[in-house]
Amino acid sequence: MKLNLILSLMALSILSSCSSAKKMYKKDVRERLEKQEIETRKITNTDLEDLPEPVAKYLDYCGWIGKDIPRNFFFRFDGRFSLKPGKEMKVTSEQYNWLKQTPVRLFYMRNPIISGYHCYNEKGASMLIKLFGRIKVAYTDGAEMDQAELVTFLNDMCIFAPGALVDAPISWETIDPHTVNATMSQYGNTVSATLYFNEKNELVNFISRDRYATTSNGESENVPWSTPVKDYEEINGIKLPSYGEAIWHYPDHDFSYAKLNIKEVKWNVHE
Repeated sequence: MKLNLILSLMALSILSSCSSAKKMYKKDVRERLEKQEIETRKITNTDLEDLPEPVAKYLDYCGWIGKDIPRNFFFRFDGRFSLKPGKEMKVTSEQYNWLKQTPVRLFYMRNPIISGYHCYNEKGASMLIKLFGRIKVAYTDGAEMDQAELVTFLNDMCIFAPGALVDAPISWETIDPHTVNATMSQYGNTVSATLYFNEKNELVNFISRDRYATTSNGESENVPWSTPVKDYEEINGIKLPSYGEAIWHYPDHDFSYAKLNIKEVKWNVHE
């Protein structure tokens, strides 16, 4: 009886000493919001002249001309996430990105059982997974994680804040009237992705070969990663896709591990 009580008290002590993934996320967001400086200006037709034609048409279609260049953004979505094929779970998520000065990506995902926090900044990238918000079950960082998060950072910008592309540190290569390649360097890493547009000038897919998937034995594998998007809707005066997926393209099969419905997007946020 006494032993069980002691063990219970020890467990409670350990849990209470561990910050939840949500608290870590909120703390980092608050600190970043407090020190941010948002200096922006309106996007003009002249800005589009320096972009590849497919990208310029995409920004025009979405309605960015006359809008402020986004220096940060917040978005929220829900959907389904799979750790492995056939094992889906419902999730809700939110994220803040800062695109200028010191680029940052803070991503928080949760459901009633697990929560996850991705942090990407000048110190590198990390991913933390906790059970019931308290018990750490996985943590990843390192060079491969840094590179993967830069790919995701570029992906976020192209889909959720393409107005920022007018002065982003990206090298462009036009492949054909509906396809371009984007290369971006940040914090010592360089990644590339191919962007695909349809006849309506909507971005419909983003494919990169610079990301790493985690295999069932915990090792990393470099395989193509894509994020097809569709169903454009107007959100706060800008046309954006309302649905997207994240897919690993293995040699013998494709694995769509995330299916997401966009619920809210805001740019140049102060809170």
